[in-house]
Amino acid sequence: MRGVALRAGLALAVTVLGISAAAAQPQGRPDVPVLLGEFKGTLPCADCQGVETSLTLIKKDAGTAEGSYVLIETFVGKSADPVVAEGNWTTLRGSAADPDDTVYELNPDSLEFQRRAFLKVNDYVIRLLGPGLTERTDGAATLTSPPDPFYGVPNPAAINCVKIGGRSVINTGTTAGDQGVCRLADGRECEEYGVLRDHRCFDPAKPRPPRRPPSKEDETAPNY
Repeated sequence: MRGVALRAGLALAVTVLGISAAAAQPQGRPDVPVLLGEFKGTLPCADCQGVETSLTLIKKDAGTAEGSYVLIETFVGKSADPVVAEGNWTTLRGSAADPDDTVYELNPDSLEFQRRAFLKVNDYVIRLLGPGLTERTDGAATLTSPPDPFYGVPNPAAINCVKIGGRSVINTGTTAGDQGVCRLADGRECEEYGVLRDHRCFDPAKPRPPRRPPSKEDETAPNY
């Protein structure tokens, strides 16, 4: 009987510790997709004038190094119809030239397409790699993304919503007037600008929670 009571006590203690550990985990992790970049350029082609390429990389959220992608290729001088491939991408550490390189590997959803690997040159430039993550020898194979993809574009929050796979809608008749809402692929409705600025899903029907006030050590920080 004493053994049964002891085991029950241990089980309860483990449960309590598990709950305490879960409560201690940070709760502010972003929970919506994030646009990593739209990379465009013309890649080399063996039997055409070049491949006009657009690669959109979307992170699962701001705290991950993987996500989904859309690759659109047009073979100039061969076909006017673009070829669209979709799938998931992951981050690899190291290329054939440098073990510290960051490489984005594209894993297509369809067996019709091959895997691709792009070396991260910087936040705005990636370069297509050859077999074995080696540098290609058939000419420049870089794609670039502008530092600010929303510069000069009206309603950047709506544009961002569409790019991460959501649908931008306007809720009318709310107490705050017309309000932009992003309907994500999983069915959630989020305040559009909250998704763009904070990478968080704020309920558009509720007031946004206040930001953390600045610490005493940083008296110059803005007080939101």
